[in-house]
Amino acid sequence: MLLNIFIKDYGIIDQLDIEFQAGFNILTGETGAGKSIIIDALQVALGGRASVERIRSGSEKALLQIAFDTGGVPALMTLLEEQGLDIPEDAVLVMAREISHSGKNICRINGQVVTLSIYRKIGGNLADLHLQMEHNSILAHERQRQLLDCYGGNQVISALETVNLLYSQWKETRVKYGSLILDAAERTRRVDTLRYQIADIEQACLRPGEDEELEAEKKVLVNAERISLLASQAHALLYDGRAEQASALDLLAQAVDSLKSLVSMDQRVEIMFVSLENAVYQLEDVAMGMALYRDGIENDPRRLEVIEQRLEQIRKQKRLYGETIPGVLKYLVTAKSELDRLENTEVALEDTNRLLEELEASYWRSCKVLSVARREAAAVLEKEVARELLSLEMGNVIFKIGFLNLESPALGGSEQVDFLISPNPGEPLKPLAKIASGGELTRIMLALKSLLAGMDEIPVLVFDEADTGIGGRALQAVAEKMSQLGRRHQVICVTHSAHVACRASAHHHVVKEFEGGRTVTKVELLDPRERLEELARMLGGKDVSDIARRHAGQMLDSAVLDKESEQ
Repeated sequence: MLLNIFIKDYGIIDQLDIEFQAGFNILTGETGAGKSIIIDALQVALGGRASVERIRSGSEKALLQIAFDTGGVPALMTLLEEQGLDIPEDAVLVMAREISHSGKNICRINGQVVTLSIYRKIGGNLADLHLQMEHNSILAHERQRQLLDCYGGNQVISALETVNLLYSQWKETRVKYGSLILDAAERTRRVDTLRYQIADIEQACLRPGEDEELEAEKKVLVNAERISLLASQAHALLYDGRAEQASALDLLAQAVDSLKSLVSMDQRVEIMFVSLENAVYQLEDVAMGMALYRDGIENDPRRLEVIEQRLEQIRKQKRLYGETIPGVLKYLVTAKSELDRLENTEVALEDTNRLLEELEASYWRSCKVLSVARREAAAVLEKEVARELLSLEMGNVIFKIGFLNLESPALGGSEQVDFLISPNPGEPLKPLAKIASGGELTRIMLALKSLLAGMDEIPVLVFDEADTGIGGRALQAVAEKMSQLGRRHQVICVTHSAHVACRASAHHHVVKEFEGGRTVTKVELLDPRERLEELARMLGGKDVSDIARRHAGQMLDSAVLDKESEQ
């Protein structure tokens, strides 16, 4: 159920927070007080079309926020999971929408920003709005089909699920087939490119780490003379010495002899003697290694040229196919995979086309099963609606459900469902949108909702000025039907009729006041005494008489008795 709606800077509304009750809620008030603006704000808050012209004068943006208790809407939980949205632990779902002059409109679900399409889809599972003719949900063929399918129960729903699954598979396969039949010349060009690239990479025979090894070798060759000189100097200082200076090894040998003599006199020096003697051996190894290293250094211009050429080849490969050798080799694997797929396109094309034909055949067969189940449900629904319309003073109206076959597969089946009526005997059947008045639409919707009360998962039913074009016994029947619907759904209705208002379980009064030179809309939940006065005003006009009050009291008493007798 709708718990509350918060409206800020929308229309003539400065700031408004309305808490709704379970059951049948009504909004009453003088013409122009802002009742329809509240319903319009609810429509926008659910994902309906928004206009910047509705932003309150002088404000940059409008904020519309609604909170729902979603405990009784299991389909909504599935939808939230599919869209990757968190399921509220307390079952309270908050939808917020900002509309700004800058065009930056933001939609949030429980604080998480979502696209308008997702936002609208979630809102469509929470409330069913029946507003003015152009905004009445029952006029949409999709909504008419949903109502029929809902009435058809498990037999129709099961067949529908099969059809929709096959349609999804068919659509996915068709997209795949379309990608396979790309322009043949483009595919050939791509194959030639891949073959050239694969051959180019394979011919290069790249090895991970090779470029680093070659760069190190290049550095040695470029500096060969300098390296040889430094190595010779190091060897001479360690081993040969100079004319005026003994070598490091000669000096260490002298030190060893001195320590050896010391050991004979003081054993405490022995550990230092052993360490120094080991150092001599290690230094001899270094001196020999340095000589070998020096002798192995060659100034080889040919080898340097070979390395330069190889490094340039590697750099070219990296420029074309990847930033590193592993990146180039990874591209090689990808290119081979794509080439294999393209070279086998003809086989894949035949297989996909065969699968597409099989799925489409299965789809049409399943559609026939669904269509039979729908027509059986439609025949029963037509009779049930006729009975309900009779109770709503529309006994002369003929209600039928038409079917229009579609030429290509579609989600929901191969036919369009069309609710048709003949308002008067002898007149031809025509679609609701072309012939029904506002009052007729209200009563037809009430008839359908009454029949679907135990099946329809959408918890909230909203009517704007449902009494328009209805009077007498028909108005009384509408009031009773809304009261009955309020036991299974939350019903929110804007009305000017005391007959409808007296049946409500919660009566909200909308008033327009002037504060600080500006118009402000306010809403208050009426207590029993205030409700009596409002009903009397609706009956008697501006000057409320005692007669009007007595009449209002009688209507309230009668409504209570009717509710008790219906329970």
